[in-house]
Amino acid sequence: MNNFNINDTISWSSAAGNLEGVITNICLSLNAANKIVPWIDVTLGQIAGHDYSVRLCATHQNLNAMRVAKVEVETV
Repeated sequence: MNNFNINDTISWSSAAGNLEGVITNICLSLNAANKIVPWIDVTLGQIAGHDYSVRLCATHQNLNAMRVAKVEVETV
């Protein structure tokens, strides 16, 4: 799964545009085809005064299609 870990910041492309958030959970669960696949929960933070989060299907094919990438955060 591209070496993503909890608390990593990631970016991806979707119908809502280019987004960025922090991974809060990684789990295995059923998809619509009733197969167990990896999922990542991502918190986007505050947008227009509301907290937003998403669950992304973390199959290799889906992550590539959405151009999911780890954002390197500089430490001071």
